[in-house]
Amino acid sequence: MTRLRTRSAAIGIAAAAAATLLTGGTAQAAPAQTGRSDVSVQGYIPGKDAVAGQCKGWLNKRSDGYVQAVGQSWNNNECLFVLQRRRVGSGGYGWTAVSHSYWILNSKNSTGYHWNGNDAGSRVCLWNYTTGAEDCGATAW
Repeated sequence: MTRLRTRSAAIGIAAAAAATLLTGGTAQAAPAQTGRSDVSVQGYIPGKDAVAGQCKGWLNKRSDGYVQAVGQSWNNNECLFVLQRRRVGSGGYGWTAVSHSYWILNSKNSTGYHWNGNDAGSRVCLWNYTTGAEDCGATAW
């Protein structure tokens, strides 16, 4: 039982430590996701990957400018990933989480689709709990 409590405490501390990387500041509401039938999934955006040990994150896009983050882990690496957005110009803000954080272990998961908007870019950030490595991918504008 002591080991379980210690592991739970370590996960709680690790999650708190990752909060700065993953939230990027105060969360802002994203525009409502759409289920329109006239929108096609264009898929993977090359060159925007984040890699932290045996955890990887990447972005997918749709024809209407919405993006999603996908994260995957393997070889028993526990990882946390999130989709962030940044807006420049008038009304701009720094990197802000626009999705929930997803904890993965030997699995793959994805966020919902979120709109980049005008003068806005998105990136995927991840943190490898097993190794302590962290990374954010390049911005997709």
